[in-house]
Amino acid sequence: MSKNLRALSARFAKNKTLFQTLTEIVENREAPLERKLTAFADESLISPAALLGSASFYDFLYTQQTPKRAHLCNGTSCQLSGRQAEARAILAQRYAPEEIGQAACLGHCYHGGAYWQEGHTCDTTSGPSKKASAIPFFPATDSIFNAPLASLDALYQTTRLAADRICDELTASRLRGRGGAGFPFATKLTSCAQADAAQKYIVCNADEGDPGAFSDRYLLEHQPNRVLAGMLAAAEAAGANTGYLYIRAEYPQAQQCMAAAISEYEANGMTENGFQFHIVRGAGAYICGEESALLNSIEGLRPEVRLRPPYPAQAGLFGQPTLVSNVETFAAIPWILQHGGAAFAARGTDLATGTKLVCLDAGFKQPGVYEVEMGTALIELIEERAGGFRQPAKAVQMGGPLGSIVPLERLADLQLDFESFAQAGFLLGHAGIVAIPRTFPMIDLLRHLFSYMAGESCGKCLPCRLGTEKGQHLLQQASAATPLSRQLFDELLETLELGSLCALGGGLPLPVRNILDYFGEELEEYFQP
Repeated sequence: MSKNLRALSARFAKNKTLFQTLTEIVENREAPLERKLTAFADESLISPAALLGSASFYDFLYTQQTPKRAHLCNGTSCQLSGRQAEARAILAQRYAPEEIGQAACLGHCYHGGAYWQEGHTCDTTSGPSKKASAIPFFPATDSIFNAPLASLDALYQTTRLAADRICDELTASRLRGRGGAGFPFATKLTSCAQADAAQKYIVCNADEGDPGAFSDRYLLEHQPNRVLAGMLAAAEAAGANTGYLYIRAEYPQAQQCMAAAISEYEANGMTENGFQFHIVRGAGAYICGEESALLNSIEGLRPEVRLRPPYPAQAGLFGQPTLVSNVETFAAIPWILQHGGAAFAARGTDLATGTKLVCLDAGFKQPGVYEVEMGTALIELIEERAGGFRQPAKAVQMGGPLGSIVPLERLADLQLDFESFAQAGFLLGHAGIVAIPRTFPMIDLLRHLFSYMAGESCGKCLPCRLGTEKGQHLLQQASAATPLSRQLFDELLETLELGSLCALGGGLPLPVRNILDYFGEELEEYFQP
């Protein structure tokens, strides 16, 4: 069934994807949705049920209710910042309660109190301007992402190398994906390059939804041409002629900045190789950060996780070989090609080369995006560069809700690289860091994690769809009077970890176990042996 829908979807790809058309249909309230979907079904040869099944998935597409005009951020950072009440009061002055919904992280973790209103993302510092507040950025010495540019033409010239040369330099750099998994980028690129197909795609995953992460938003808004140049180089090496940037709906300013950069690229006559960039605006779905769900979303299918193999490098977008990577990874490529892969590999550690963008939320005295050498001591970043915690803390959340929870006593043991965290029983992930105040109950954090994941599960696999809901229910019922069976809870975590198709269900047990292991005494009354 999906193959048939994918083939039909591919017919729309030249000018506008099926998902883009579907979004426009749902957002246009001039005619009844049922009538519009029926007409589009006749045109696209896709059943109204399949179209409605896709459209009804997203937070910002309203198929069965009156559209919300504003959304309050429910991400972890905003939950902990203490500014949600202020943001809610701002919205209440303009909108009725039924017009206000909730949204996943809006990428204003460096301040908190974030909200979305009528196409604009703001926080409590924005006032009536409806403009996003500035992201503080602290570059490394000899910055990879913030180095001065002689000209745009000079930037794009660095990508105009032979395909073999690009692959060789990226292999020498030992660049690993910056989206969280840390997979070797050159391995992905080579696999896609070796695939035998007339049509290939480059896809930039800009659906940065982890609470505490906003580095991709910084790059999209302030370094858009580096992102495009990285995609262009990857396309040259892979043999692709089309690129898609999937940018989350919660980042409207990023969409504008990238659109302007693409227009500038085209206006300056830099399109002689025929490569075309397309922007696809998301519609509110955390699961679209998972690469196969993102590909389904672009195609207009329901954004559920795909079974693998085949992997995207063999059968990705519209069933064709596709290289998918995140914003920070693509943005690092121009520096590598300009200075050489060996120069990049000389920075950081042997297994985690280069620099990394690390986000610190409003719980720190100096929040923002920090560019640090891989292998930098975590305690050095927090205490020396960020000035420590704004208020007494007991732990940090690393890498979002599917990352890890690190207690204060373990901070000094960790370096900012993948292996250091893994060996200690933690996960670096996207490297967004959220401070957890000493006064915040860990039972509430457990409830928040399960509630967040239950709301964002794609529902493709039973362990995740039912397991996150079950965990949410169990934790809500747990109290000193009715403690939760620890054995039952451990069995649920094992089912999620071993049975889920992707990291949304499979990754949730790690931060939950971190909390249970390091804060067992605080949680003792909520669990029975």
